[in-house]
Amino acid sequence: MAVGPEMDDAFAQCAVAIPNGLFTAMQFHADTVEVERLYSTLPKVYPISGRKPKRQTEWGEKVLFRHEVNVGFGPDDIRWAFSDHETILGLGLNAVMNVPIVRGRQVLGTINYLRSDPAFSDANMRVAVKLAHTLAQNWRY
Repeated sequence: MAVGPEMDDAFAQCAVAIPNGLFTAMQFHADTVEVERLYSTLPKVYPISGRKPKRQTEWGEKVLFRHEVNVGFGPDDIRWAFSDHETILGLGLNAVMNVPIVRGRQVLGTINYLRSDPAFSDANMRVAVKLAHTLAQNWRY
């Protein structure tokens, strides 16, 4: 899926708002319970349009259905959140923050921050939630 110029710019601004080693933006496909990558700061490793199944996963239940932010640190938290944890850990990424983009009661997608360290703080989470709220108001998919 191609990202329009407005959303591409918005994602790029989100990517630099919080220090990270990898930022992605994903669209949620409720019919298949998958997320599709719309934006990536490491497109050679995590290309645009890549999809991840989230049906019957604890992560999907937490982020996509309960609309909760997922914040974790360390290999166990990375393994819990990602089926491709070996790639993520291989990049030296230990900290994760996944934020649902919600409009009304509908999850549109997620913004995802990963980095080596430190763990993401409450202040980081507040900024990311505000960014997700702004994205929800301007979502164009």
